[in-house]
Amino acid sequence: MSAPELPGPEFPRVDRFLESEAAAHALSFALTSGLIDRLARRADTAISGLADEFRLERPQLACLTGLLVGAGIAAEPAPGRIGLSEAFRAVLPCRDLIEAKLAFAAAASEDLRRHFPAFIADLPAFMAASRTFELFRYDRCFEITPDNLDATRRWVAYTTCLTRYEAGPGLDRIEPGRHRRLLDLGGNSGEFAAQACRRAPDLTATVFDLPVVCALGRENLADRPEGARVAFQAGDMRRDPLPEGHDLVTFKSVLHDWPAGEARALLERAARALAPGGRLAIYERAPMALRERPLGYVQSADLVFQPFFRDADLYTETLAALGFVDCSVRRLALETPFHLIEARKPGGAR
Repeated sequence: MSAPELPGPEFPRVDRFLESEAAAHALSFALTSGLIDRLARRADTAISGLADEFRLERPQLACLTGLLVGAGIAAEPAPGRIGLSEAFRAVLPCRDLIEAKLAFAAAASEDLRRHFPAFIADLPAFMAASRTFELFRYDRCFEITPDNLDATRRWVAYTTCLTRYEAGPGLDRIEPGRHRRLLDLGGNSGEFAAQACRRAPDLTATVFDLPVVCALGRENLADRPEGARVAFQAGDMRRDPLPEGHDLVTFKSVLHDWPAGEARALLERAARALAPGGRLAIYERAPMALRERPLGYVQSADLVFQPFFRDADLYTETLAALGFVDCSVRRLALETPFHLIEARKPGGAR
């Protein structure tokens, strides 16, 4: 098996600052209290002044700053002075990603703390009891109502934030500029399709997803220049007719949601919709290598989904059975490991 490919240096690696649960709590407090913003404005500042400014007792301030320094978030360039580390300052523009990961890790780690025996011995019971899986209520995505929009918006905001940063490494390798029409199945808020269109000026895209998700997607892209080239078609991709005439079909972080039989059926439906000679690309989370090192706090967010992440074999075998050719599998070492599986449907002009 080939070695995993690394994304470019522009890909933000924020997990290293969230490995410790205590440090993650310290960072969350520092973000919400304004301390991170205060430190970001200057190269460094006197620690003594921060106690009064933020109304903290000196022992508690020492605890907070110690945790931040220990996690590499802050640095002490001189005795009695503190500032953001250069490494953390470099990823601070991705604050939305940091905050999204902090919030989701808090929920997932609490689920594991309270229900770990069920996670190991009775996965359906774990899913029924966990806050994490309660968030992803696809049954509330069919009827557009204010309550359903609010409930769905919470998880769509999280997945959109992840895709904002995960899309680039996959699209760099898919090269959407080789195509004219993209169909993104389960395309969520349109973030992946919009980034594809931004890279490929002649590309148009259709996002096929559930009605409530499509409504939120239109909101997401309303003010984006590339949004004019992304259409949303509402439906259930497991049952409703899929739009045809697209020469690129993508699944981004979708197929792990479904049992093996349904995942195969989705690939069969996608194959029928894809134009002859077109490509199908699966950009999907892969299982974490749990034996290589202990997981940190932030990986709780992926650990709760680990039972659903698959090796590439199910996808490649299904595509081969459907007659696809030129199949390739690449591994990407993002903060979460990814597969990128591509294959071509026979026929058409090459």
